[in-house]
Amino acid sequence: MKRLLLLIVLCLGTIHAFAATCPFNIPVVTLPPQQIAGFSWGNPIRPMNDACVSHIAVENTNQQAWYVGGFNGVYMTKNAGAAWTKPVAGKVGAMLWVPANQLLYVGVGPKLYLTRDHGANWTVIHTFAKTVASILVANNTLYVGLAWNNHIEPSGVFTSNLGGGFMTFHPFGAGQTGLIVWTLSRSPVNGTLYAGTEIFDHQPLPYKPPFFRSTNNAQSWTNVQNNLPWHVIDSAVRLNGYVYALTEGQGVYGSSTQGNSWIPPGVSPSLGVSLLMDPAVQTRLYAGRHNAGTQTGGIFRSINSGSTFGLVGLKGVTVSDIALNGNNTRIYAAAYASGIYTSPVP
Repeated sequence: MKRLLLLIVLCLGTIHAFAATCPFNIPVVTLPPQQIAGFSWGNPIRPMNDACVSHIAVENTNQQAWYVGGFNGVYMTKNAGAAWTKPVAGKVGAMLWVPANQLLYVGVGPKLYLTRDHGANWTVIHTFAKTVASILVANNTLYVGLAWNNHIEPSGVFTSNLGGGFMTFHPFGAGQTGLIVWTLSRSPVNGTLYAGTEIFDHQPLPYKPPFFRSTNNAQSWTNVQNNLPWHVIDSAVRLNGYVYALTEGQGVYGSSTQGNSWIPPGVSPSLGVSLLMDPAVQTRLYAGRHNAGTQTGGIFRSINSGSTFGLVGLKGVTVSDIALNGNNTRIYAAAYASGIYTSPVP
């Protein structure tokens, strides 16, 4: 789905909002309230009646304050979805709330927006040559990954201060071109950076999309794809340095060796849209699944570091992004072509 969303962003012209379908003729679905595995999901919440949503961020100090991104722009609510404003128009490709600094970054096409005051004011802090696909803030540094779409320009990662100043490009290395940088993550143990990529045209064959590691703050990169079978679209790193890598449609892989080898998923039912590690219990993962073909969508949970996952709700929709409130007691799911669903965490 993430690849699908970006292709739409790159290829489509005017998007007609609030229709019976979202782009690529995906029907809008309304799931009824449901209870499963201790979770209790309510009716979908649609910002300004827009079901074509793909991103969500929730403030850690105010669970009434949500930011939602989709094909039509950035939506904001300060009363848990009862009323909305749309401060930024355009197709959202990445969104990041930074709890420690109370900052929100949003990539809208090639523009990177920042609000420092909970959405009162929005500033474009940088305009890139390509669509913004991933954002990371760690150790007072801003990292940005783009969606490179040719084999001419080198692919890599940009770094800057938190306000976008001194933006610097760090290439992945010789021959690394055409890479969509879907995810950026950093180890809290030693600062090791990880970047998951997809080759935009899946060429050359056999298809071996890189998964990069940097031990010197993006100055140089090593490809640690090794036995990963497909491109990685989301990742997270535990406090002990253990790395989670979500491959699109093929589940969550894990590594205790900084990517030198990867543990394949156990019972992982075609997961591969979104991944969230619970910061309070880092062996607990949430993951979303496509609602397409033989896959029936939904949000899944693992309580054993990704070895097994079980459905906890929202079957019938694609869960494209997941968030938790500040004390990890409520979960939020952005379901593409449906809306925002929320539940207490049992």
